[in-house]
Amino acid sequence: MTENKQTGEWWATITHAFQAHVREESQFLDEYEKLCESLTDPGTRFLVELILEDERRHHQLFERMSATALGEASGEEATPPPPQLTPEDAARVLPPTERFLAAEKEDRHHLAELRKQLKPARDDTLWELIIELLELDTAKHVRILEYVRDRARDAARGS
Repeated sequence: MTENKQTGEWWATITHAFQAHVREESQFLDEYEKLCESLTDPGTRFLVELILEDERRHHQLFERMSATALGEASGEEATPPPPQLTPEDAARVLPPTERFLAAEKEDRHHLAELRKQLKPARDDTLWELIIELLELDTAKHVRILEYVRDRARDAARGS
């Protein structure tokens, strides 16, 4: 990031937002952990643990962004810059990325169909909900792969 972007009101606002989110998430993480420890129902505990795993990852990402924004992180602790692929790297990354993207999109279709088939088990299992959550993860994977693909295409063109 250029020095211009790291100064001024916008930078201060973003840095503050990252730090505030870290503080707020810390409280929620503690509360989720306490709730998890107190649960005796296995189904509820399973679902809250899924949320807790995501919240821990979110917290780590915000800590990382905050430390990077404040200039307090380096190496693997810092949020890396966007991909800046060489044409050679792009040529190596693009084919598998396209395959993974196609597979994720196909998986999205299969998961949607499977979720429909699971409606009769809605009240007796967590399966339909789990498949819906997997669909959300798949949408996230598609978005990441599209981002990587677009960067690789730009690098391959020399843009």
